[in-house]
Order: sequence, then structure tokens, then C-alpha cells
Amino acid sequence: MNPRKSAIPLFLIAFLLAFPFAARAADLRVGRRVVIPAGETLSGNVYSAGGEVVVSGNLTGDLVCAGGDVFLTGSVSDDVVVAGGDLHLTGDVGRDVRVAAGRVSLSGQVGGDVLVTGGQVRLLPDATIGGDVVVAAGEVIIESTIRGAVRIAGGDITLNGMVAGPVRVRARTLVIGEQARLGGELTYWAPSEATIDPAAEIEGPTTFYLIAGMDQDWLARALLRIGITFLLVTFLMTLAAGLFSVLVFPKISEDLVRRTFQNFGGGLLRGFVLFFVLPAAAFLVTLTVVGLPIALIAGLVHVIFGIISGVYAGIAFGSLLWKAATKREEYEVTWKTVLVGVPAMAFLSLVPVVGLLVSAAFFLTVFGVLYQRFWVAVRGAF
Repeated sequence: MNPRKSAIPLFLIAFLLAFPFAARAADLRVGRRVVIPAGETLSGNVYSAGGEVVVSGNLTGDLVCAGGDVFLTGSVSDDVVVAGGDLHLTGDVGRDVRVAAGRVSLSGQVGGDVLVTGGQVRLLPDATIGGDVVVAAGEVIIESTIRGAVRIAGGDITLNGMVAGPVRVRARTLVIGEQARLGGELTYWAPSEATIDPAAEIEGPTTFYLIAGMDQDWLARALLRIGITFLLVTFLMTLAAGLFSVLVFPKISEDLVRRTFQNFGGGLLRGFVLFFVLPAAAFLVTLTVVGLPIALIAGLVHVIFGIISGVYAGIAFGSLLWKAATKREEYEVTWKTVLVGVPAMAFLSLVPVVGLLVSAAFFLTVFGVLYQRFWVAVRGAF
């Protein structure tokens, strides 16, 4: 293997390892139907994807799962993260559960918090939650025992279980059933007062705030805060990644920026085709059983290249600005160009139409150059 030609793949690996991703042992399972049978014990984190995922065994790490139907009947010692159509959780989870699904049914034991977003969410009477519960869904029914606090935003909400902590609800309708035992205060926002069964017990004060419909002002404020936080975190991560890249990989960074401007138009066209065509091709490959793992790997590489291109788009833009300001003939790639380019690109991307077009042009050009250099290195290595 030629050391110089293998520099790009090694750089990509080191770039990703620089971020705080979990480094524990992992078990990847992919297929149309993925089954971890009862009696099987897996150490480390498990990542699974399939049309149907059944976990009946014992996992000593995290479970990260994506599937049409997910059945968790076994035990997971750490966290569970699920994205899918339906989730049926009847097993035990040692720590937190985070779910995004169409329908969620939970009757197991959870040691930590539960965070759910979905269409229909039901926490059944046999379920016990050791921490807090946060739910955003169209229909929510809680009949379980919750040792922490509860926060719900949704349409039709029914509370008919035991909650030790305070309860805050924002809903279209709220029903407090006869089995409800609320150990803290109840605060809710709704178009009308809640229906509270006379047998229900609420130890804390009950506070009702009248709202019109779904309180669009509150929703707008929440979305604005989430958007600002996301942009700020993304900017800081991009800035840190840019500084790391030019300080640890100065030669590779200079080479990428120089090639970006050598044939900007060609790189832009190549990046446009690769960025939009490859995901469609990967999707078609997933239609075959053999092609599914290949498509997942290709999709992961595509995402990695997108992250790196987002970082180097700002670096390249900073090099262009620095070259224009200092009137030098060569493009300079240093920590100074990172501190100039990344913030400038961030502000430019906020400018409607023109700013977005310029930002996209730099991103796609770097994306095309990165793919080209990668394949050249791979061909040279073999």
C-alpha cells in the first residue's frame, strides 16, 4: 500500500474518532427480520435495522434499533434508542428509553427516563418508570407507575396511573381517570378544563391555563429556541472540527482546498451528481437482501463525507477571503482561515437565496473533490 495514497482514508478515520462517539464493542445486525433469541447474551452495544426486529435475549450495553415493528421482550442493561413504525416493549431496560415511532406500547420496567415522540403512546399498568417521562404525541394514555415527573404535549391525554412527581400537560383534551394517583402538582394548558374522576387523587395543587386550540405562540417559541440551539451547537462543532483538521492534518487540508479551487466548476458538478444520485442508488440496492448491508455502509460513508464537506466548505471559503484580503497568489490554510471562513460561511448561509446558493456551491464542490480523492486513494491502495 502506498502511504501517501492511503492518507485520505486514514484522515477520514482519524477525523471521526476525534468526535465523542462511543468506542465500546458493537454488534451490528441487519436484515428483513432480525431476531436476538431468548437465552442469548450479547456484550457491548447492539445496532440493529430491519423490517421486523425482535429482541428477546439479554444485552449488557445499549440497543440502537430502526425497524418497521420492534419487539423488546428481553433485557437491556443500558439505554434503548428506537426509531420505527411500532414499538412493543415488555422487557426490562436498565437506563433510559428514547423512542420515535408511530405507535408505542410499554409494559416493561425502565430504570431511567422515557422520552417518546409518536402518534399513539400507551404506558400500560404493568410498566414502571424509574425516572421522568416526556411525551409528544397525538394520543397518550398513561396507566403505569412513574417515580419521576411527567411532561406531555399532545392531542388527547389520559392519566390513569401513579405519578410521584409533578405533572405538566399541554393538550387538546385531558382526562384524569379513577386510578390516577398524582403525588405532586398538576399544571395543564388546554382549551377546556380537564375531566377529573371523583376517585382520582391529586396531592398537589391543580393549575389550569386556558389556551385557544394548540397555542400556536407557544409552539412557535419552542421551535425558535430549538432552531437557535441547533444552529449554535452546529456552528461550534464545525469550528472545532475545522481547527482540529488544519492543525492535525495541515498537508491534507491544504491539498483539499487547493483542489477545490483548481476546477471549481467540475467539482461542483461532480458533487451535485454524487450528493443527490448516490442516496437514490443506495435505496434501490436496499430492495435486495444482499444489497442491504452494502447500502447501509454506502449511506454511512455518504453521511461522513457530508459532515467533512460541511467543515471544509467553511475552510475553503476562509482561504478565499484571506487570499483576497492579503492579496497573495496562493491559498493559505491555517487556523486563521478557519476562524475567518467558518463564521463567515455560517452567516452567509442565513442570507436568503444568494447566501444559500453560495454555501451550497462550496459544500458540493468540496464534496465532489473529497469523493474523487477518496476513490483515487482506494484504487492506488489496491
